[in-house]
Amino acid sequence: MARGKSQFATWRCSGCNKPHGVTAYNKKSNEKITKELSMFCNQCRKHTDHKRKDTKKGSGN
Repeated sequence: MARGKSQFATWRCSGCNKPHGVTAYNKKSNEKITKELSMFCNQCRKHTDHKRKDTKKGSGN
C-alpha cells in the first residue's frame, strides 16, 4: 500500500451516501486529483456520482 506523504480517500455515493472503496493519493501532487467519479453503486443499482471523502488509514467511516 502507499506510504509516506499519501492521503487515503473513501468514495461515497451521492444518492445513498454508502461508502464504496478506498484509494490513496499523494497530497503534494493534489492539483489534478478528481473529487467526483461516476461509479456503479450496488445499493442504488445504477451508475451515480461518488464524492471523495478524506479519511485516516482508509477506514470506511
